[in-house]
Amino acid sequence: MNLPRLLFALGYAGLLPFIAGPLWLSVAPQTAPEWLDRAWLLYAAMIAAFMAGSFWGLALVVAENPAGLFGMVLSAVLMLLAWGASLLPFREALPALAGVFVLLGLAELWRERELDPMSSYFRLRIVLTLGVLVCITWRFLLG
Repeated sequence: MNLPRLLFALGYAGLLPFIAGPLWLSVAPQTAPEWLDRAWLLYAAMIAAFMAGSFWGLALVVAENPAGLFGMVLSAVLMLLAWGASLLPFREALPALAGVFVLLGLAELWRERELDPMSSYFRLRIVLTLGVLVCITWRFLLG
């Protein structure tokens, strides 16, 4: 199945805010506004919850079988984990959100095997997840 180019464009565009925060703090930390970290963290949690929600949509198609039901529960749990991570203090939220994105990657691996193999979508999700994890690590290392 060939995915629309717009899906790839939107996916990679979604990485830009992940890159912008750590880049700003790396290049010109003295000009960074006070709210930057909070906005960045909320964006990361929102994207994690959005990605968790995508499992709901994919699982709905096969909701009658056990894999579909598991996918729907998995979606809800991942969304709650993303929300919970956003409530933590910033330094604790970063590794918690990284953990949520790792779980999202593992869930994507499960989805690829159990629900609907879409190899180009799987590759996109894994590349984007790795990009997010690099940015979270970058921000964590900045202190």
